[in-house]
Amino acid sequence: MEILKKLITGIVLAFSLAGLIFAAATATQTVTMQIGAISVLSTTGNPATLAVAAPAQGGAAPANPTDNNTYAQYTSTVSTGVTRRLQANWGSTDAAPAGCSLLLTATPAALPAQGSTAGQITMTSTATNIVTGIGSCFTGIGATNGAQLAYVLSINSMTSLVSGDNHAVTITLTLTDN
Repeated sequence: MEILKKLITGIVLAFSLAGLIFAAATATQTVTMQIGAISVLSTTGNPATLAVAAPAQGGAAPANPTDNNTYAQYTSTVSTGVTRRLQANWGSTDAAPAGCSLLLTATPAALPAQGSTAGQITMTSTATNIVTGIGSCFTGIGATNGAQLAYVLSINSMTSLVSGDNHAVTITLTLTDN
């Protein structure tokens, strides 16, 4: 009987020690994650010169010169229920040549949250929406990623055109909250 008691005590002690030897230790950490407000904008360069050229045949109206080879590229994070817009304007002393208007259309890619075109606008010194409904997104940075910018020098009055008239304007694009 005494031997049985010692054997049982030994087995219990062995299992107790095994539990201590194979016991796991744990530790915890707190990881804080935060999304900051991001509003970054760039362009892929400058449009080509919009030059009114002679038509192919005498008596025909010259074509409105266009350029659609530049893109507005943006990265945006917004709060729930908030969107941004992309606006365009030129300086208070900027103007198109006499008899002309400068038109701009911005067309974002059809990807989630990159916004919708506001349609064609006539450039003025007042900031005007060209893309609306921009959410949390990024457009990409490739040569043809982003909202395509299409500029048109629209001839409004042929009789007001002056040969040699040359205007360079600075277009300001602004990514802003609604």
